[in-house]
Amino acid sequence: MTQHALHVTLTDPQQAHATLMRRVWPHVKAHTIAGTRMVLVVKPQEDERSLKQNAFYWGVMLKEISEQARVVGQKYTADAWHELGKRQHLPRKVKKTAVAGRKKKVVTVSIGSTTGISVRAMSNYLDKFSAFAATELGVVFSVGRWEEFNGERVDMETGEILEADA
Repeated sequence: MTQHALHVTLTDPQQAHATLMRRVWPHVKAHTIAGTRMVLVVKPQEDERSLKQNAFYWGVMLKEISEQARVVGQKYTADAWHELGKRQHLPRKVKKTAVAGRKKKVVTVSIGSTTGISVRAMSNYLDKFSAFAATELGVVFSVGRWEEFNGERVDMETGEILEADA
């Protein structure tokens, strides 16, 4: 994010109009008067993965995969299974960058990440990865889907349940 970024959430027509006139227009006006070119991006809001999904992923899925699964007799940590899941079930990110002295842009490919993905994308990822773990690794999960999870908060390092939500 740049120093000039302004993020607003628009919820209904009246609030949207008021926010645009009171917050967005003065911000844009001040910066354009100062000679700064501005870009306005308007898009539907989609929630990032939920805390419940994250707790299920680390506290149930990865914990139970790391406890039950073996590859050629070898046991792996939740972090190692997390890396495998990202590599197998998330789309790669492709970035093309102009480099001085090169005619063509340099293409960099990186592994996808669960950070910042939408609830829907995380749900699809959990479905694909749990299906892989069940069919290919023989993992039997104590909770079938994240929607059925009781929402316990889990320590990401240890997998320990911290407290149950009321």
